[in-house]
Amino acid sequence: MTRIIVFHQDSLSCEPILRRMPNNELICICQCGGTSEPAPENRVYVFHSTDNGEHWTEPVSIYPENGKAVYCTEVFVLNNVIHAFLTTHSGHFLDWECILMISRDNGYTWENSGPPPHFPSFTFIRGMITLKNSNILIPYQFYPVIKEANDRVFKEKGAEGRVEHCNVPYVENGVLISSDSGNSYDRFPAVRFDMEDWIWSEPTIAELSNGTVTMLLRKCGSGYLWRSNSTDGGKTWSEAVKTDIPNPTNKPKLIAIPDGRIALIHTPNNKGIETARYVHRYPLQIWISDDNMNTFRYQKTMTEDPGNYSYADGFYENGHILFTIEKNRKEILFIDHIIE
Repeated sequence: MTRIIVFHQDSLSCEPILRRMPNNELICICQCGGTSEPAPENRVYVFHSTDNGEHWTEPVSIYPENGKAVYCTEVFVLNNVIHAFLTTHSGHFLDWECILMISRDNGYTWENSGPPPHFPSFTFIRGMITLKNSNILIPYQFYPVIKEANDRVFKEKGAEGRVEHCNVPYVENGVLISSDSGNSYDRFPAVRFDMEDWIWSEPTIAELSNGTVTMLLRKCGSGYLWRSNSTDGGKTWSEAVKTDIPNPTNKPKLIAIPDGRIALIHTPNNKGIETARYVHRYPLQIWISDDNMNTFRYQKTMTEDPGNYSYADGFYENGHILFTIEKNRKEILFIDHIIE
């Protein structure tokens, strides 16, 4: 059974992230505002639900208005404190700063905790997991933009300047690892994609039943997801290889289930990838593997309704996969899928 609720419509709704709060409420944090992304009008809002997703509050901003675009790429709860990882930028990811906002009251009020560990700028922090040995792993994607290139593009192109104009040679994907409950983190690079064309790699990770940590990545224009593995808890990684999982240049989401199975939320379609790589983001499906992602025998379509579904994020809970996703960059959907 699948329950689908459309709970917000806006001129833009982008990358909604769903999490369960310590007080048992659900929150969704999403980028809205403006008519496109990225744009200076983009803002980050929080929605609350007290009835397990049936109804949601009106959106409330979690970051003070300062004229810059704001984006959120990860939210997690650690020691009853909510951590939201934000990006602020000029509107096209120049002057890109990373900010950690925290809430101690289930997402109702927020305070700026400064930059996240290791990455004050030009980085997206992605979905945190906790390993069986209690280590915390946080995947990231980092762009080595130098200040001189950032400033040159601003000077030459003004408001039309984009981070893509900075001649960035590669994107580094890796993990931050904490073995002391999040008090400190070490940085471990994993996969580097060279960039002739810009790549939003958006890594997602999960620990398999045999202890391997696997990473799936989006590689723009390739038509498939890419995969790297670590057998030492995220410290070293294999070379990334192209999988046979079709992908229309869309972010995947891995979710580990306590019994050892791995769920993948994605849109397995690479039709027309060479000419319209951001268009064919359908069908929306959940695949589940019971053999460490060698095969996915469980494959369920969430909705037959046509549309472009992007940026799923959520979690497993008591037989349910709960997640939010954007549709057509306008609507936020809450989806509750009971695994059969």
